[in-house]
Parts: sequence; C-alpha cells; structure tokens
Amino acid sequence: MKRNLLYLGILIILCVVAYFTLIRDSGSSYSKKDADFAIEDTTDIGRVIMTTLTGDTIDLKFSNNTWTYNNGQTPRPDAVHNLMNTLHQLEIKVPVAKSMHNTVVKNIAGKRTLVRIYNKEGEKIKGFFIGENTDKLNGTFMLMETSEKPFVVNIPGFAGYASTVFFTDERDWRSKEIFSIKSADVRQIDITYPAVKDSTFSLVRQANNSFILICNQVSQKTLNQEIVQYYIKQFQFLNAEYYINEDDKRDSLLGVQPACIMSVTDMQNKNTTLKIYYRPLTYRSKMQFTYEDKPVEFDLDKYYGVFNQDQDLAIIQNFVFGKLLIGPQYFYRQRPGGKNVLVDGAIGK
Repeated sequence: MKRNLLYLGILIILCVVAYFTLIRDSGSSYSKKDADFAIEDTTDIGRVIMTTLTGDTIDLKFSNNTWTYNNGQTPRPDAVHNLMNTLHQLEIKVPVAKSMHNTVVKNIAGKRTLVRIYNKEGEKIKGFFIGENTDKLNGTFMLMETSEKPFVVNIPGFAGYASTVFFTDERDWRSKEIFSIKSADVRQIDITYPAVKDSTFSLVRQANNSFILICNQVSQKTLNQEIVQYYIKQFQFLNAEYYINEDDKRDSLLGVQPACIMSVTDMQNKNTTLKIYYRPLTYRSKMQFTYEDKPVEFDLDKYYGVFNQDQDLAIIQNFVFGKLLIGPQYFYRQRPGGKNVLVDGAIGK
C-alpha cells in the first residue's frame, strides 16, 4: 500500500513538473493569427498543396464537384474526407514552452511539411508548417507560415496525431477504384480466359440498348437480358483491397499469361482493363485442399490484379470479383448464379 502511494506521489510530481515546463513556461502571449490553424468552412476549400523539404508534393484540386491530385489522378475518398475533417477540427493544445522554442522551430525547419490552402476562387486562405509529433502531449508541433510562435496542435477526442492526414507519398493517395462505370454508359464488356477459351465472352450493346453475347459456345436458349443487366451493374463499384508497391513484382507478372483479362469500354470508347493473375497459396489462405482432399495450388480468396494501363499492382478479393468470373452460360439462366471459372480452373475441375 505504501509503495503504491509512493508511485502515485512520484506521478503527481512529474505531472506538475511537466505542467510548469511545457505550459506555464510558454513565453509571451500570442495573437489569434499565430494560432489560426483550423478552417471553419471546409466546403470553401478549392485547393490544398502539401510539400516536403525533399520535394514530395500533393496538389489536391476541387473542380466540377470532383477532387483530383497532381496529374489529374483520383484520390482516395476517405483520405480527402479525413483531411477536410482534420482541417476543420485542428485545435491548439498548448503553446510551445519558451525553453523548447528554439529546438522546436529548428526541428520544423529541418523536417517539415508545408500546407497551403486556397479557396475556390484561387485565393490563399492560409498556410502552416507541420513538424514532428510529441508523445508527452499527444499532439503535433505546428507553426503558421507567417508566425514565429509554434504550438502543440491536436484533434479533440482523437487519440492519434493530426499529422497523419498530411502525407505526401503519391501512392498512398491513389484511389483503390478499378471499375466505376454505370450500366447505361457501358458499350462493351470483354471477359477473356486465355487458358479456358470456351469460357471467354463479350457483351456488346446494340442500337436498341439490348446486348448480344459473343462467344465460342453456341446455344439455342434465349439470352436473359435481365441477367445481362444485373451482370453489367456489378462494374459500377469495384475496388482493390490494397496496392503492392513493387515494380519488379508487377513487371514479372506482366511477363506471364494472366488467368483472366477484364475489359470494359464505355460509350465514349474509353477502355478500362484489369489483368488477373493467380496468387500462390500461403498459410493464411482459407482453402488449402479441395473437397476431394487434394492440395490447392493457388489462393482462391485473393488474386493479383494489374490495371491503370499496367501501371498499378494490387490484391483483389474473390469476394468482390468472383461473381464476375463466369462463363457465357451464366446469361441463359433465370437468375444470377454460376461457376467461378478461375476457381474451377485452380482446383482442376
């Protein structure tokens, strides 16, 4: 019991010392402009530029109700959302203590991210520097561009650091979107299985907006246009699980035959293509054996996907894309359902 009281007393003393060192020793008072980090109305933001000393830059622009970054690329919606929320909620936790001032300013000058914010008319709203995080105060050192007074800034009620949303690696801003096309905008869909040619097919829009099926298989059945429309609608929202930033791995895959090639052409003849490759089995793979107790060679839950004109490599889930990996007989059914061509191929059926 006495030992616990001793520890409690030491803790109280440390807190008091921290208070006087970091808070009471804050030097002179500061003006509102010195601490004006937050944006009251983020809907007025039209551009955010983030630049590091190493030259990494993210230039976010809002135009035609759409955010783009750098060379017109589409950013992750969640990254933009988190950035706007953070800009609105930034709050001063404490001014930097006078005794720490020079050290903090020096660190910001040597390792910082400069954030500049503009309104939709192109006028600069404000700019500030983001320094390192401070564990002691659970905040981030920040300095207004026109000030010499640094502060510890945080987000009320958030256990992490405000700095986490101001990242400048282009790859981390990429949208995970692969296909995003409304069914009314689809001109043609081509699904190619290089190793299973009888399962390859194309859906082509006709003048009356119905679709015809082109494939190697001949059927006397009537094409079910409702099933066709159901299939096409799946391409409206198809995302990757996560990116793999390994150029050698991507180039290696491009040197071999893909298991499937998905290609969608819109009414403006813009083409989006995804190349799907089997992924080797790992200890994490859910299915290790077939129902006949034979070893499975590939991971049947996840595949490699190469897209964006063969520039990006990502992991895609069978849960998301599996319903599209079907053969032409699917479109003669009365309701959705059919065999997954890649899964059947992997387990030797």
